[in-house]
Amino acid sequence: MRVVKVDSVREFEAEGEMEIGTFVRVGDIISLSSHVYQQEDEISRYLGKADIERIKKFMPDLTEAKTYTKFYALMSIDGSDPLRMVRIGEEIQVMDNDEIAEIHTLDNQIRIPYLTFLIKKDRDLARNVVRRLMSIVPDQKDILEMILIEIEYSLLREVDI
Repeated sequence: MRVVKVDSVREFEAEGEMEIGTFVRVGDIISLSSHVYQQEDEISRYLGKADIERIKKFMPDLTEAKTYTKFYALMSIDGSDPLRMVRIGEEIQVMDNDEIAEIHTLDNQIRIPYLTFLIKKDRDLARNVVRRLMSIVPDQKDILEMILIEIEYSLLREVDI
């Protein structure tokens, strides 16, 4: 899978489908898949149904809807904010649990420098990330549970009871 569109320093897309909440590495940038969507093919927007049927016979891939996955760039490998944008064509590599645990711990302490960014963008995704980190880094479970409670509490503060 490769980067096909860059929206900003923090957001980019790739063609194809990846499970939401998957940690990936693009060069030295750690990212997270945030959502998947399908986009209608470009040709069918401009041609009539009869023309599309003729094109399907010879080039069926031109008339198929494409699936894309959006990603959030979370941090650099060193834990700082991403300073560079990913480039179109860069390869996306799925990270395994050992790599995820390694980048989220420093001196046996949990570190999630992108948490406030992620909470602002997608609170449900932030909760899922914290839950996943609980299973990957079980010795930090107590702190991660407190973080999860704080995320839930911040949601309740917004609700007018």
